[in-house]
Amino acid sequence: MKAIKYFLMGSLIFASVAPTMAQDNKTIIEQATQIIKAKGPTYNDQVKQLYKTNKKNPEVLVALGKAFLQEKDTANALKFANYALVKNGKYAKAFLLKGDIAVMRDDAGTAAENYQQAKYFDPKDPEGYYKYAMILRGRSPEEAVANLEELRSQRPDYPVDALCGRIYYIAQKYENAESYYDKVADKSKLEDEDITYYAMTTWLLGKRDKSIEICKTGLARDSRRSGWNRIAFYNYTDLKQTNEALDYADRLFNKSDSAHFIGEDYIYYGTALQQASRWDDAIGAYNKAIELNQGNAKQIAIINKNLSDVYLKKDDFDNAVAYFEKSIEGTEPTMDNLDNLGTLYADIASRKTQAGDKAGAAEAFKKADETYARMMTAYPNFNNYCNYMRGQINANLDPDSKLGLAKPYYEELASSLESKADRNNSEVAMMKQAYLYLIVYYYNVKQDKATAKSYATKMLSIDPENEVAKQVAAL
Repeated sequence: MKAIKYFLMGSLIFASVAPTMAQDNKTIIEQATQIIKAKGPTYNDQVKQLYKTNKKNPEVLVALGKAFLQEKDTANALKFANYALVKNGKYAKAFLLKGDIAVMRDDAGTAAENYQQAKYFDPKDPEGYYKYAMILRGRSPEEAVANLEELRSQRPDYPVDALCGRIYYIAQKYENAESYYDKVADKSKLEDEDITYYAMTTWLLGKRDKSIEICKTGLARDSRRSGWNRIAFYNYTDLKQTNEALDYADRLFNKSDSAHFIGEDYIYYGTALQQASRWDDAIGAYNKAIELNQGNAKQIAIINKNLSDVYLKKDDFDNAVAYFEKSIEGTEPTMDNLDNLGTLYADIASRKTQAGDKAGAAEAFKKADETYARMMTAYPNFNNYCNYMRGQINANLDPDSKLGLAKPYYEELASSLESKADRNNSEVAMMKQAYLYLIVYYYNVKQDKATAKSYATKMLSIDPENEVAKQVAAL
């Protein structure tokens, strides 16, 4: 029911120019509206008097009906809409009011009927078309747009393209939304809502530069609009244009009016700070993102992975591993999870090797090997890849190959891929690595030239120009 109500209430939102109203009517409506809002002790008698005084004025009756509707008094709102129709059965504004009442009552069918009546009796008033389109959009945004195209024939001066773009954006048909917004000749005349939708549409479609320009069109009108500063900030971060991203982050966080910050803001801020190598600031932003995403386990897992990456950059290896493990805790690790963890340990080992910490490097390589062993058990379909990675890791643990630590993994990899007819480029590359190791191992370590030569021959079958294989095969 809530979803239906949210869907229908959208039809009540319409940015149209208020009709010209006689000054006397305006004064009457203002005074009557105060009575409706106050709900004094003689309220029912006052309501009856409002009708008696204005029963010949459908304009005032509809305005009073709207005032009742604003107070969620749909019963009196409907009475006054019907009073207006008693006086003028073709008064389109009364049908619009009845449609709005039906929307508030979650009655889409009745709302649609009344909006169609409003269109019929006043075919040049955009409000009936738009509100009817908002009812149609859930069932068929195409029908909603076709309805708005009728308005174009009646009012060629009206910004129908923007309304169609809005309908398609709300329906999450972003390509269609962009197409209609693109037709608007002067983008600076778009409503604020449409600038936001247009900028969001192009951002979601990955058209970052275009989205930025649309945001700037809006910001030229209002530089403190948080939504436009936010979308520009996100776009610049996605483009890795770090200086601009941080500039718009500052505009969002410090130079926007009525800004309500969300977890995504701080995820993007952490990303931009990470791009700027401001590691400690990035950690602070990601921790704030975690605070704002409580209860969203999926998002927190992503943030923890980002924190792991930052701590790795800081050479804080314990935290890098701890936050990575946090990112996968509570779930069965996927193949990608295990692969990323193995890669993390291998990266730590490489950094420790560069720092001269051989013992620390060996420990990290062993952790990486254990991770890929775990991956082989959990995901046997990826055994070739795991054997390749374990071969590389053990080659690092045994740099002169004297212990032959990488040998069993490369032999199993080579044997498996040799029997595969449709090898892809990645698999051929893995075979080359395996053959090269085995050629050198059998030739230099085992002094087994015959076996070295057999692997050289195999290497030449997939890489005829390999110099090591050529030399060994020529022996």
